[in-house]
Amino acid sequence: MAEAFWNQTLISKVNTLGKSIAELVVLVLIFALILVACVVTTRFIAGRQIQCGRNSNFKPLETYQVAQGRYLQLVQIGTRYFVISVTKDSIRLIAEMKEEEISIKEDSGKGIVRPFKEILSEFKAKVDKHEDAGK
Repeated sequence: MAEAFWNQTLISKVNTLGKSIAELVVLVLIFALILVACVVTTRFIAGRQIQCGRNSNFKPLETYQVAQGRYLQLVQIGTRYFVISVTKDSIRLIAEMKEEEISIKEDSGKGIVRPFKEILSEFKAKVDKHEDAGK
């Protein structure tokens, strides 16, 4: 009789453990689905914003930070150029400029995405060079 009681207790504990593991697996799957949905939604929204920006007549050409939270921006709207003041509370027109007054510098390549492996190898070379100079 005691043996039957222990067998029944053991079976109920195994059933409870099995239910707990099944619940954990279901929760992990739901979490994974939520993460996938977030990634897909973020990429979709980013793609739409990039597409809208390409077809726009508004182009920020240059930004200069005057103080924390205060900027001067040179923007092109259609074929006209404006200097505006931007703060967290307002945007104000400072001046309109002619195209001849503006010297637009070519992109220095800061926006180019490089492989992490390349950046890491350059950093290692700099560190090794610095260590060799110290010896």
